[in-house]
Amino acid sequence: MKLPPTDQKTPSFHSWDRATKLVVIVLLFVLAGVAAYLFRVIFIPLIVAGILAYVLQPVVNLVRRITRLPRGLATLLVYLILLALLIPAIMILLPLGIEQLLSAQKALVEFVRSLNTGAGEEAVLEIMGFQLRLQDVLAEVTAGISGVVSGIATGFLSWVLNAARVVVFGIFTFVIAFYITRDADKIVTAFKGLIPETYRRDAELLLAEIDSVWSAFFRGMIILSLTVTVILTTISALLGLPNPLLLGVWGGLLEFIPSIGNMIWGLTALLTALIAGSSYLNLPPAAFLALVVIAYVFFSQLDINILIPNILGGQVRLHPALVLIGVIIGLTVGGVLGVALAAPVIASLRVLGRYVYAKLFDIDPFPMVGPPAATPEERLVEAQRRAAEASRPMRRRMRMLRRRSRREEAAGEVQTAPPGVSDPPE
Repeated sequence: MKLPPTDQKTPSFHSWDRATKLVVIVLLFVLAGVAAYLFRVIFIPLIVAGILAYVLQPVVNLVRRITRLPRGLATLLVYLILLALLIPAIMILLPLGIEQLLSAQKALVEFVRSLNTGAGEEAVLEIMGFQLRLQDVLAEVTAGISGVVSGIATGFLSWVLNAARVVVFGIFTFVIAFYITRDADKIVTAFKGLIPETYRRDAELLLAEIDSVWSAFFRGMIILSLTVTVILTTISALLGLPNPLLLGVWGGLLEFIPSIGNMIWGLTALLTALIAGSSYLNLPPAAFLALVVIAYVFFSQLDINILIPNILGGQVRLHPALVLIGVIIGLTVGGVLGVALAAPVIASLRVLGRYVYAKLFDIDPFPMVGPPAATPEERLVEAQRRAAEASRPMRRRMRMLRRRSRREEAAGEVQTAPPGVSDPPE
């Protein structure tokens, strides 16, 4: 007997209730934490690979536009060029750096020994009412340096093993970065497909805001690092410090460590001036040290007040105290990499915090600029102002793109309607 059709539609699947969903989410977080602990050794190479792929993404797009190559070939070309630049640089700079480190170590030992020889046995140094025998102080310093030298000699095998490990992880990072760069569009499409339709607009706007933060950070840091390298190389050469190019490159790399990179370079410059002196300035040691301190103070003020605000821009502009707290947390969690990425991570958390705040108090969270409690009109005006400021350096490029687009449209119209062919009569 055939049953009559009914209008009621039975669900084809069984939905989980809220308690089941909560249990599954908790279990997933626990499993993710266990997996993160077990496989923590590959996190840093994966993060570095993702950063490298993110930085090289605009370069690959530019190569594709110029050469009209497929994405895979354009990515391969960019990475081959990067290898062609990195390998000679490493082969040149690494032996030079090791040589300079060993020479600096030798000069430091000789400097301390000269002080130890020149000081009398009864020489006393008085600091804030406390008297210290100079011979005892120099003996402790000499013993510490000798311990460092002997530790380097005995730990040579460990150093070789660590170097081999770095090479293996470097190759792994490079290969993973290549695949991420090549398949970036597919990865982004797959990620967006995981987001439910209801939340997709918010997710896309949030990702766009966070992308602007990270792109501004990396673009600004590369420009800032190159600028600081030129400035510090010039300052070191004018002061007569040995190996000014190495000191300039060292200072440019230290720009990736916010708040404390300047202090590390200043300490390096002072130690170099104390040990080696100037190559052509005939000044007493105290006067030369004072000159180096003045140059360092000048550079630090230039860097903090002019270079960083104007090059990095407002996207990553954070209070120095907040950046310092982030540096300490980043050093504890991720070492040097955590210190370098402290600023953009804090800026990204600020974007997410604004979004959560707006959602909790039923405020339109977009555009993500200005105070969270500001009205949508005020935040829209602020967003337009920032967009106008950001677009000033690119206006010429945008005009070129518009002219090229008009030429392509005109060429397409000519191809669709060749001369000599008229429309048929109605």
